[in-house]
Amino acid sequence: MKSLPALGLTLLLLPSLGATTLVTNQAATRVIGQTSLTASESPDPPTAASLAGPEGVAYDAVTGKIYVADSYNFRILRFASAAAAANGASAEAVFGQPNFTTKETSDPAAPTAKDFEYPFTPAVDSAGTLWVADRGNNRVLGFKNAATAGNQPAADIVLGQPDFTSNQPGTSATQMWNPGAVAVGPDNTLWVLDQANSRVLRFGNATQLVTGDKPVGVLGQPDFDSSSVGTTAEQFYNPAGLWADAGGRLWVADSANFRVLRFDNAATAADADGAPADGVLGQPNFTTNTIGVTAAQFGNPAVFGPTSPYNVYVAADGVLWASDPVNNRVLGFRNAATLANGAAASLVLGQPNFTSSAEDTTARTLNIPGHVSAGPNGSFLVTDYGNSRILVFTDAKAPVLTITTRTGTTTKPTAIITGKATGDVSGVTYKVGTKAGKAAGTTNWRFTAKLKPGKNVISVVATGPGGNSASKKITITRK
Repeated sequence: MKSLPALGLTLLLLPSLGATTLVTNQAATRVIGQTSLTASESPDPPTAASLAGPEGVAYDAVTGKIYVADSYNFRILRFASAAAAANGASAEAVFGQPNFTTKETSDPAAPTAKDFEYPFTPAVDSAGTLWVADRGNNRVLGFKNAATAGNQPAADIVLGQPDFTSNQPGTSATQMWNPGAVAVGPDNTLWVLDQANSRVLRFGNATQLVTGDKPVGVLGQPDFDSSSVGTTAEQFYNPAGLWADAGGRLWVADSANFRVLRFDNAATAADADGAPADGVLGQPNFTTNTIGVTAAQFGNPAVFGPTSPYNVYVAADGVLWASDPVNNRVLGFRNAATLANGAAASLVLGQPNFTSSAEDTTARTLNIPGHVSAGPNGSFLVTDYGNSRILVFTDAKAPVLTITTRTGTTTKPTAIITGKATGDVSGVTYKVGTKAGKAAGTTNWRFTAKLKPGKNVISVVATGPGGNSASKKITITRK
């Protein structure tokens, strides 16, 4: 398994965004950053269509643009929304580099307004400003009118540093230390996850912020000058991602504690510095940090070092999606806001069940998934870091089954049964009398049925990964 980076999070939540109906072990329909759903190349030098360790993705529902944090190419790529409709589409603009083939990092001792040192987590506010956590430069950058900017525009706003040429990490109201996630809430509140300080900073209205503005609240610490870690309702331990939902709740992926924390009335809680969380998933209470490959836990005892979850996102239908990168999966918790502490997930992507954790490069598998977010036309986006790609999931399609064999009578002891299965199908099974089996193939399937003398009723079932199915029967008489 590849080494796990400090993955980040994006947030964009607008009322017009819908929810995609996903099912367990569903296949992705398209891919960004690769030419196919089985490719994982990362060319050097990069191209307008390639990625290297993507750390976040944001969809701006107002302009239809998609922004990707291509961290290990030290850039942000901007795609037209149509890019999500074609495998391997090219970006239309690049931030942080003068062109699509350059790969130069910022000088940590002398950054500028035009470059990045490992950019994380693009997010867009309602005024069209693109916000980026520039992790290595210990700052957050804001690019106004990002949807129409050309290559390598200069940032207009910097937070966490007094100017664009400073890079001094610290623990205060004016400093940051390896910010790992930014989020813009539905009320335009800008949230910054200041990872090395194990805290979440709340700024004011993102559309009105200017360089040097200070945060107005903090979670995870009692004040702006503290950076302790812990396993309580008031503390974090190496948090990695956050999401502000439409109900005013803030969700935090508290990675080294292997849990997701829920803060109700987040703005009020952040103003009461160090306020406790109201709920927890991944743990039965606020003082435990156990790990496991189950529906109710994150992390993997067999993988030393890395922590999970790294990212959270709440869809419009109330499902909380949390990436569990060490288990190469994304867990979905239905009705998350009302769940009891330690409740089990309802859905899983990247694995066939809640106890598997293998990595792979297919339409149904993942390799260190990091970020999850809404996408164009109601789609769902997952950054698959280890495969240098972004998977695009659309609504699950119910299986449709067709049997093409038309044999009614035969004198032979066997019959070859063939057919097709469309929609989201994970397998085709059959039953002849009391004997069952699995057909070869899915889109085009076949099997050999053993026939007894007389009438034989053959049942065929196409099953989707979420349990949806379609069935057909034929009767063959053996004379």
